[in-house]
Amino acid sequence: MKMKTLLFLCLSFLPLSSLAIEDVTVAYTYEGNHGVDLSSMRFTLEIPHTTDDRSSDNPRLITSADLGNGVANGGYQAESNLTSIVQDALEQGFTKGNAKIVDNEGEMRLASKILNSEATLVNRAGVESIQLTMRINIQLQGNGRTIWQTTLFGRGVVPTNEGMGAAVRAGLNRMIGELIMDDYFLAEIL
Repeated sequence: MKMKTLLFLCLSFLPLSSLAIEDVTVAYTYEGNHGVDLSSMRFTLEIPHTTDDRSSDNPRLITSADLGNGVANGGYQAESNLTSIVQDALEQGFTKGNAKIVDNEGEMRLASKILNSEATLVNRAGVESIQLTMRINIQLQGNGRTIWQTTLFGRGVVPTNEGMGAAVRAGLNRMIGELIMDDYFLAEIL
């Protein structure tokens, strides 16, 4: 009983806003047109589950940044794990190009790992905007080795009134575009 009382007293002195984390709906759908026909890939491609190298215990966390809106002092979290959202975005980008995607035992694997995710407020042409940057390590693997790798900066910048969900979607669109348009990557898969 004493422990519960002590815990209650400790928490009651914290401002409620310090515990607030804003729920964000990302609902990502790749609607872009990267214009690359991947149907001539020499192999089948597996896109395994994205891993998360960030130090957070919350797999849904987009960023712990406090953007000063008084609501999300604990940061922003997506409707599902950020790793699942990134993996799904990669699959959508490759499917849009008619790539030969398989669920498992692909001849090649496109492994991805979230390294970090941070947000800040920026001024773009006089408009206060959210700038979200996700650093994602991508590795093309085959025959037990890494054939190609890079770190992509999925940076999304949107006016603050569009919200964090729009910033995530913009960042994922940019990540897909940078990956699919990388000449060295294309040389390995086509």
